[in-house]
Amino acid sequence: MIQVCYYRGCGVIYGEKEPLSDKRETHGLCPKHLEISLKEIKAEMEKLMDTIGNFRVLIVEDSTFFRQLFKEALHNRFPSVEIYEAIEGREALLQVETLRPNLIFMDIRLPGENGLQLTQKIKARFPNITVIILTGYDLPEYREASSQYADYFFSKDSLTTKNIFTLLESILPTHV
Repeated sequence: MIQVCYYRGCGVIYGEKEPLSDKRETHGLCPKHLEISLKEIKAEMEKLMDTIGNFRVLIVEDSTFFRQLFKEALHNRFPSVEIYEAIEGREALLQVETLRPNLIFMDIRLPGENGLQLTQKIKARFPNITVIILTGYDLPEYREASSQYADYFFSKDSLTTKNIFTLLESILPTHV
C-alpha cells in the first residue's frame, strides 16, 4: 500500500510500497512528521488542560461570612475552578496582577477604594477579565455606574445560586 504524508502539504510517499497497479492510497504522516504532529497534539492538550484546570475566580468581598459561603457554594458546584479571595481593593489589585483571574465577583462597598473604582482600574488594564458586581445596595446609580465597567450586576438580596450558576456555566469553559 502506498502512503502519502498529509502534514501541511508534505506529500512524501512512505511505507511499504506495493505494485503501482494497486491504486489504493492512505493518508497519514511520514515518520518525520509523525513526531512533530504528536508534539503539536500534546501542546494543544496541555493548553486545553490549562484552560480547564486553571480557570481562576477572585471574590472581592469584605464580609467574611458572605465570602466564605459564596466560595463554598462555587467550589461545591465547580470543583476544578481555582477560587481566591480579597477583602479590600489593594489586596484585590495585587491578586489580579499576580493571578490574572478569569472572573471577579466584586462587592461595591469595600474598605478603602470602592468596588466600582476598582472595577474601572481592572478593566482598563485587563479588559478580558469578566467582572460581576455583587452588592447589597441595589440602587439605580450603582446599576448605571456598574454598567459602564462591569460585565454583570447582581443584588445580593435577589441573588440565588441558580442564577449565579447559570451565568457561570455560560462563562466557564465547557469542560469545567
